[in-house]
Amino acid sequence: MKIDRVDVIPLSLPVKEPLVESHGTFSHFDHVLVRIHGDNGISGLGEVECYPSFERIGCETQAGIVSVLKEQLIPSIGGLDASNINAVWCAMNGAVVGFMRVKAAIDNALYNLIGKTLGVPAYELLGGKVQDGYVVEGVGYGISIDEPEKMAAKAAQAAEHGYRQLEFKAGDAADPSRDVERLRLVREAIGTEIPIKIDFNGFYETKTAIRLIREMETYGVQWIEQPAKYWDLDGLARVRNAVGVTIVADEPVDDEYDLMRLIAADAADAVHIKPTIKGGLTTARKLLVIAEAAGMQIVPGTSAPSGVGMAAAHAFIAICPNLSGGAHGSPSDILVEDIVKDPIPAGSTYVTISDRPGLGIELNEEVVERYRVGA
Repeated sequence: MKIDRVDVIPLSLPVKEPLVESHGTFSHFDHVLVRIHGDNGISGLGEVECYPSFERIGCETQAGIVSVLKEQLIPSIGGLDASNINAVWCAMNGAVVGFMRVKAAIDNALYNLIGKTLGVPAYELLGGKVQDGYVVEGVGYGISIDEPEKMAAKAAQAAEHGYRQLEFKAGDAADPSRDVERLRLVREAIGTEIPIKIDFNGFYETKTAIRLIREMETYGVQWIEQPAKYWDLDGLARVRNAVGVTIVADEPVDDEYDLMRLIAADAADAVHIKPTIKGGLTTARKLLVIAEAAGMQIVPGTSAPSGVGMAAAHAFIAICPNLSGGAHGSPSDILVEDIVKDPIPAGSTYVTISDRPGLGIELNEEVVERYRVGA
């Protein structure tokens, strides 16, 4: 089965409510779909999560992503054996260095294509399923930074709805202590039983992060994600050694070499592995093996994909023997509407992984055309 042609479909996906993080606000998502056609008449889908990545390097504008795909990556893989993913990676790496989230779309699309061709779920191509589903880390893609009382009210609504794990964002330039107040009020609203992850997105300098986390531990927090700049592994290690909560690394790791540096620095207890960001299912599988060998916990996930990217995350979650916490749920929790048929229902608190061939998705072409850029 040869790669016959590749479609690039830029989108502008509106959100129900802006997602506010420490470094900026996401008011929409300009993702790019990649559809790889095999010469057997079957196609596979992948997605580039393209948005202003305030805390992470390697994120281009949508026009830049489209250019890299059309001018470097797609010409390098045309005519290759679609089932020889190693050869595809050699060609992509020879064409351009980096751009792991862009290469991830091609990688995931190939797993979708191969799985559909063979009539098996993509997770079978990765060694087989050991997880049937997962608990959703609510609500949406993290409770946005807001007034403490408003965040507590959202947390209470989430707990009443049935979420059993919550995430919220932190990073208050005007008054860092308000992040502690946010957690205090959230705990008052939901009690002590529901685990909480707080994502710092690398906003604070090391001493401030340590002080805040120590205060937060009083109220109960299970995970702190990225409490140091993406480049500061020494700072991340200092935070980890100074606090008792599980420290999760995300932004410092894009590939297996980054993870080796993180481990050598003894800088985190867990790593957030996102197949849509970190080189697709091929690289995610490598990260899983390395992390397990190092005794690190696995936090599976995505950033803010459509149902296309979420399906790739599901294939990865399925092969993880042990999970530290849950993952994001329905893309419809944040998007006005998903672009796949039979989307995950908004508000889902538990997600069952599909056993359909490939990534188990089919585009809703009408919705795609509605949000297609330049249609």
